[in-house]
Amino acid sequence: MRTLFILTGLVVVTRAEAQVRRPFMEADHERIHAVADARLSPDGSRLAYVRGSMSVADNASTNEIVVVLTATGAEVTRWPGAGPRWSPDGRSIAYQGTQAGQSAIWIRDLGRGADRFLAINSQSDAWLGRGSSKNFDWSPDGQWIAYVAAAPAGSPAGGDVKVFSRIMYKTPTGFTDDRRTHLWLVPSSGGEPRPLTSGQFDEHSLAWAPDSKRLAFVTDRSSDPDNSFANDIFLLDIGTGATTRLVQTRSAEFMPVWSPDGQWIAYEAWARTNNTKDSPAEDTKAWVIAAAGGTPRQLAPAFDRRLTDVSWHPSGKAVYFTAADRGANVIYRAGLTDSTAEVVVGGQAQSRGISFDARGGTLAFIRTETTRPAELFVVDLATRRERQVTRLHDEWRSQVTLQDAETFWFTSFDGTRVQGWIMKPAGLTPGRRYPAILNIHGGPHGGFGYGFFDRHQLWAAAGLGVIYLNPRGSAGYGQSFSDGSLLNWGGGDYQDLMIGLDSVLARNPWIDTTRLGVTGGSYGGFMTNWIITQTHRFKTAISLLSLSNLISFYGTSLYTDLIEAEFRGLPWDNYAMLWQWSPLAHVAGVTTPTLFIHGEADNEVPITQAEEMYVALRKQGVDATLARYPREGHGFHEPRHIADLNHRMLEWFSRYLGPSTLTP
Repeated sequence: MRTLFILTGLVVVTRAEAQVRRPFMEADHERIHAVADARLSPDGSRLAYVRGSMSVADNASTNEIVVVLTATGAEVTRWPGAGPRWSPDGRSIAYQGTQAGQSAIWIRDLGRGADRFLAINSQSDAWLGRGSSKNFDWSPDGQWIAYVAAAPAGSPAGGDVKVFSRIMYKTPTGFTDDRRTHLWLVPSSGGEPRPLTSGQFDEHSLAWAPDSKRLAFVTDRSSDPDNSFANDIFLLDIGTGATTRLVQTRSAEFMPVWSPDGQWIAYEAWARTNNTKDSPAEDTKAWVIAAAGGTPRQLAPAFDRRLTDVSWHPSGKAVYFTAADRGANVIYRAGLTDSTAEVVVGGQAQSRGISFDARGGTLAFIRTETTRPAELFVVDLATRRERQVTRLHDEWRSQVTLQDAETFWFTSFDGTRVQGWIMKPAGLTPGRRYPAILNIHGGPHGGFGYGFFDRHQLWAAAGLGVIYLNPRGSAGYGQSFSDGSLLNWGGGDYQDLMIGLDSVLARNPWIDTTRLGVTGGSYGGFMTNWIITQTHRFKTAISLLSLSNLISFYGTSLYTDLIEAEFRGLPWDNYAMLWQWSPLAHVAGVTTPTLFIHGEADNEVPITQAEEMYVALRKQGVDATLARYPREGHGFHEPRHIADLNHRMLEWFSRYLGPSTLTP
């Protein structure tokens, strides 16, 4: 690891404080565990979850399934794997794991601690769209496991020549192998798997009926699935193999779940026909339909937020789901006839994942806060009392100074109220002035909030203020707000960012207005590119995984439909508008030193987008650098690359924002 160049002189810690806590450092990224897929045992006494770790020295990430006692958090057992699914009797866990080089579904007998091979669930890396799960699960009677898989890959034809006749010929980091994803069934006791579906359509997102005789699943049976997102819900009879379409609309349905009595199926859906597989402006809603067929009905129709994780309560009287709300991620409950939803787990935190015990008295979830990485919690649904189960990061947090963030609201140019956050530098001393970074989220319909972001902590520890906002287009503020960036990338959202920054500067005189930096990834990278073409107020910029030319992006990205949905048309019918909102069209006169960071295997936002902007800046004599990371897609996975990225960003900010221009 190279020596970290911190903004010397900006962190002031007394000797007594230094003995107790130290600043956040680059190496601390390895001390933070990812926490995912929390599952309560049927009797509620144990919690299984996936704990992720990374090692820069080994350049490896690992996942373990960990089982803890719900009452105390004490670890019962752990082993390598992912995707834990409890057997109905609570004695075994099915999981995805690799043993002797073989990736497959395995079953662990918890009493004996022994693993048993069940089935190879070979996967194509073809991307099926948002909310499309390549999942597996036990039948309620415990006799079967159904799973989603593709046929094993064969030998490639035609040597090294690649020939395609599909629109979706790319995957996130490669090219399609043209294998279709189908439903399979295998006895949980072991045996020969059998395919339940076949043909030229992909099936996914399976869910068992309570009688263990039927499956619900999702597929797009339109004439050209690559050119649409017309997901519909089908039912499959296990005994006869017969399939029937249950829900058919002109838009898309996702993630069906059966009611405990088998009479109803709840699911997530959109209503708009002009949508995208990637990052839609439309907020997902919850719907329900009789399993026997009929007209779907929207649940909680007055609930104006984007939701996910739709789950039935074991009583069958209500559904639970999560949704972003003003920077928080909240768990809600809605009865079948309620017009809106009530908060079950709220607060200034981000909660996700819903898992009930069989009685429905306890709900498990994952929670993170600005100064707290992810941990497991449970809530007693009768009293609404919450309790932390795991304490993976307590010892580490006691050693490190972590910065909280203050939320604020401001009024934008047209009266729209916009939310943001400001994180002060660690050890801020009254009378000193400090540089600050404006960080912009991706999406464009993502959002910041009350979650732990280790990169923000690293910047704050280095003496940087961190400003992050949710401009129009962000999720968590209702449909009208989500639609705010349609046909208008770089318009109203840019004004929100600049007015929000002005609001922060007016309230925080410790910020040195001559030492501002800007950064963002994906859509945040687009906006970073846009900003440096519109203003010279930033002394430097870092553009990650960024877009620069919306016209060339359309034909090279995995997501052709993103441009169609966001700008309501095809490029050849809409050239002037797409070029108008392309940063590359306005690149003349840019002077801001800019670092471009991109993965070479990124098919979501191809690296050519960064190359076009980088070359344009270098041609004009701007200090620009392009850092290319091999094997990385739209989001980095190799620990050494992640460590290099974090170090490189801090080094770049240090070069242009301090410490030589410190003012007392």
